[in-house]
Amino acid sequence: ETNSFTRTMRVLIADDHAATRAGVRESVEEGGFEVCAEAANAQDAIDLALSERPDACLLDVHMPGDGIRAATEISEALPDCAVVMLTISRNDSDLFSSLRAGAAGYLLKDTDPSRLPDALRGVIAGEAAVPRALVARLIHEFRDRGTRRLPMIGGRGVELTSREWQVLDLMAEGH
Repeated sequence: ETNSFTRTMRVLIADDHAATRAGVRESVEEGGFEVCAEAANAQDAIDLALSERPDACLLDVHMPGDGIRAATEISEALPDCAVVMLTISRNDSDLFSSLRAGAAGYLLKDTDPSRLPDALRGVIAGEAAVPRALVARLIHEFRDRGTRRLPMIGGRGVELTSREWQVLDLMAEGH
């Protein structure tokens, strides 16, 4: 149902497993997105992103050619494209490297597929999409560095007040 006010958001999916791509495609199409391209490796993802200029790219972290490299190049070349990593990895270094590369989302492949379209819409609108289980680790990582800035969301840093840090600490404790 596209009218003159809304256009269908276009998504690129990059994963070296065809079955995973098919599942993600089904989920995002059911959620109202158009899949404009699919890639099985990082270089194809970069090339297709540059030619197709999608609204969002869903990139596997551990695909041939390195998904984080693809995230870096796509984020730099297309700052308005929302980059979301899709991964089985709960590894902290993958999470932090992805965010530093410009990704605004880091979603685990075992996430309920029906939640993917909403997460994508949020990221396109400027929100971050990081599983709750990983948010606490993110907060602790930046806390431990003694920084008062959260270098998040597509490279834009956020300065937090001491009250905001208190709230984040409580969230990290599960409140």
